[in-house]
Amino acid sequence: MAAFADRFRVRKPIEILKNEDKKQIHEAALDVMETVGIRIHSKMARDSLKKAGAVVDEKTSVVKFPVNLTKSLISKVPQDIVLAGREKEFDLPLDGRHCYYTTDGCGIAVWDQKTRTRRLSVLQDIKDSAVISDYLTYLSIYEPMVVPSDVPKDRHVVAAMREAFNITRKHIASESTSNPEEARTQIKMASEIVGGYEELRKRHLISAMVCTMSPLTLDGHATDAGMVWAEARVPVHITGMAMMGVSSPATYAGNLVVNHAETLAMVAAMQAHAPGAPAIYGSVLSNMDPRTGAIQLSSPESILLCGLASEMGKYVKMPSYGGMGTNAKTPGMQSCFENGMTTLYNILLAQEVNNGIGMLDCSTVLSYEQMVIDDDIIGRTLRSAGEVEISKETMHLDMIKEVGILGLGPKKGSFLGERATMKEVREFYQSPLFSSEPFEKWEAKGRKDDLAVAKERADWILKSHKPVMLDRDVSARVDEIIRAEVKR
Repeated sequence: MAAFADRFRVRKPIEILKNEDKKQIHEAALDVMETVGIRIHSKMARDSLKKAGAVVDEKTSVVKFPVNLTKSLISKVPQDIVLAGREKEFDLPLDGRHCYYTTDGCGIAVWDQKTRTRRLSVLQDIKDSAVISDYLTYLSIYEPMVVPSDVPKDRHVVAAMREAFNITRKHIASESTSNPEEARTQIKMASEIVGGYEELRKRHLISAMVCTMSPLTLDGHATDAGMVWAEARVPVHITGMAMMGVSSPATYAGNLVVNHAETLAMVAAMQAHAPGAPAIYGSVLSNMDPRTGAIQLSSPESILLCGLASEMGKYVKMPSYGGMGTNAKTPGMQSCFENGMTTLYNILLAQEVNNGIGMLDCSTVLSYEQMVIDDDIIGRTLRSAGEVEISKETMHLDMIKEVGILGLGPKKGSFLGERATMKEVREFYQSPLFSSEPFEKWEAKGRKDDLAVAKERADWILKSHKPVMLDRDVSARVDEIIRAEVKR
């Protein structure tokens, strides 16, 4: 069986922007950073940037970045990031030739397909979604997907991460960290699992998301957490969310300039604080609905924006991060075609990390049915974007001559009986959900609609899949870390 990361390998990416276009956007963002500046509410980040040579106004918290300083700082981002699993089998190199897919962590509700209603999310949903994520073939990274309403607010993040560490051997991302104390606790937990703090600095078992605030602002607590992540060499997905027409100009170019400036400011702050800290250029960009002002995820504009931002990440030699979020309120036609379009686009551009599996309504609602459907969507798109071998062996010229014309000769033009055919068809993609059998057979099996099939699949996984749990002694020590931190 191929290594886990091999299933996510894709062809050389296409490009949308000309190099001159990228240069213009990059230079415009550097100009904004130098002349307008970025408001940074983190004193820790401001102090590090001031020491590095940035111009800091403590009254307004605005930091201005000399162009040469920005260039120097962003050049320190390492080029060989590997997102590690609990076991090396699940390691994921970020090299521009793989596309990985992750869950998202913004959910506050869960879709109940049986009653077709929503309910509040609870800790059991994190356990269940982690089990399904551990099982799914094309889900590469698990991020705790919901806020557990049955857990005290100050323990939301660590309780969710504890379940993730316990259940899945895949790489784990943390999204909802809201302060540096939570970051430090998660670092202690991960260090216990990999064998110590210094080992964690080398082996990136976890990564973390830090969002910018458009336009041109970095939040205080989240940026403080980013500095803590940087000290521990935890890769940070720097996620800009500029919205065309609201928090950026209503043009692609203007949106990209704002996003690029914010992202580079966070990168520069991390490098000023902890040179060599791994960073990922993340962007979940969107446009407004001109009728209501509401966010439009998976609109044509949003899909293109995220692809363009991915190219800007590559321009500054950083791995890229985006999303596959849908505005659909329920699992179904809208969620599937929006996620399908976004996934195919991201894979053709070779965007390294893409989040959003299983989430609805702008990543606020978890759907177990959507999780298994999205895994199928990703499998199909990865297969369509895989490398194609053209060789004497794969062309089968001798076989074509021997089999001949339809209806003529001893083989009647049929390749079905060829030994090579029997071997090669086993590599064809087969949906784990949907059948290609004739209508009569489908009808005889109960005429089940697609969401009923998806629910049965999710239920079967929860009943049948037994993850390789974290070592009991290590798990106990992780629990002790959580207890000690919560008492503070």
